[in-house]
Amino acid sequence: MKVNKVLNEMIDYIEENLEENIDYKILSKIMCVNENTMQKLFSFLCDCSIADYIRKRRLTKAGADLLNREIYSNGSCSKISI
Repeated sequence: MKVNKVLNEMIDYIEENLEENIDYKILSKIMCVNENTMQKLFSFLCDCSIADYIRKRRLTKAGADLLNREIYSNGSCSKISI
């Protein structure tokens, strides 16, 4: 098992499902280990937990969406927070 390939497949799954619930069972199947081992390996390899990685990616995507839509400059940023 090539670690980089498996890790890239996991990240691809996460990226494709950022706006949905991320199923840890699917991630563990990609890595061919149980969920607990998968979380430990991911944390070891990426230096952050899967939950932290997902949270950071969702925040980054939300920030990029704000900039791309120029919502902030139009003064309508508060509409998103509601």
